[in-house]
Amino acid sequence: MRESRGKRIVLALLVLALLSSYLYLEIAGAQSLPLPEKVTAPVQSEASAAAPGQVPAAQEGLSPAAPEQSAASAPQPEQGAAAEGQSAQEGASGLITSLPALATPEPVPTVDPNTPYGKALAKAAELGLPTPPEIDVSSWEFTLVNGDHSIDRYEPEQLAYLHQTLAETDIQTAYNGNRCPVDIRIAEPLIAMGQGCKEAGYTVYLSSGYRSYNDQAANFQRVCQNNGISDGKDYAGHYITMPPGCSEHQLALCCDITDRYYETKTPEKVASPTIDWLLEHCAEYGFVQRFPSGKEDITGVMNETWHFRYVGVEAAAYMTENELTLEEFLSLYGVE
Repeated sequence: MRESRGKRIVLALLVLALLSSYLYLEIAGAQSLPLPEKVTAPVQSEASAAAPGQVPAAQEGLSPAAPEQSAASAPQPEQGAAAEGQSAQEGASGLITSLPALATPEPVPTVDPNTPYGKALAKAAELGLPTPPEIDVSSWEFTLVNGDHSIDRYEPEQLAYLHQTLAETDIQTAYNGNRCPVDIRIAEPLIAMGQGCKEAGYTVYLSSGYRSYNDQAANFQRVCQNNGISDGKDYAGHYITMPPGCSEHQLALCCDITDRYYETKTPEKVASPTIDWLLEHCAEYGFVQRFPSGKEDITGVMNETWHFRYVGVEAAAYMTENELTLEEFLSLYGVE
């Protein structure tokens, strides 16, 4: 009984001794270790990073740095964040610098809708027509003359007298009753067109260029008497001769062109390859057929296949391509 009790006492003392030893070791180990600091893992710089193929110092058997030394060399949290922010900023700056500079778009010019060209753009769009040319409708080549637009006793500043068959292409400025007079500003394109027609193998004859106010008055009287009329119009109400002041011949920007001389003209009588060539190519020289068939109610004038009027190459091309008379073309720009 006493022996059993003694064993229990010895066993209890051994357990107590082991427990005391364990507690001692725990306390001694805790005192010898440094307190952990709240630091982030040190950022390895490019300078301290191991070169490719180089073994780190710890793997070469070198003792690692002391805790205090490692803590001192590691960047503090604030320094690490600043370094990272600076690096990101420098990277973004470098990216922006490397990108090509974007060109500043030029402002798109706007057209005043109240100007003639602004009106032309709107009217053409309304009618389903292509964009009209940007022209100055007040320029001399767009002067509108018809039964509703008189130029009264207008006289051209300078006339040119051209050979009627263009056998000679010189431009005379002194009066010559044997030649066809036109405004000198259309002399060169008129000669060029006539020569183009001749080079194609057809003959040309220039007539009825400029007529003065008095000449047109005499012509009006003669035609009216010959046709038994008083207002210069046919049975359909279209002019076959214009009153003085209302004829393009007085403007001198037109010319009657046929293959030969005709005392009187009708579309059937003057029909020829010359007329066909002129209708196809006149716009290339800045001319249009002024009084086409099917447009009599707009121009107010009977069909005159032989009457060609200068308006300039750009306007002539647009008018011809879109089958517009001068009245229709100018109405786009607000000229009524």
